[in-house]
Amino acid sequence: MNDRTHFSYRIDRWDDAGEYPVEHLASVEDSEVAEATYWAAHQRWPAAKLTLRNGAKVIERNWR
Repeated sequence: MNDRTHFSYRIDRWDDAGEYPVEHLASVEDSEVAEATYWAAHQRWPAAKLTLRNGAKVIERNWR
């Protein structure tokens, strides 16, 4: 069993103002799986503010 606690990519849902993460949706190591997970979350919660990050670097964000 793998008990990892740190992964390269994370997907988060943010508050309405886009200032604070309110829910951590996923942690993923593989970049392609991370991107697919981000888009699946976007389909599941189309109005939510979501980010896909690699560390502090934002890879995808669905708001400005």
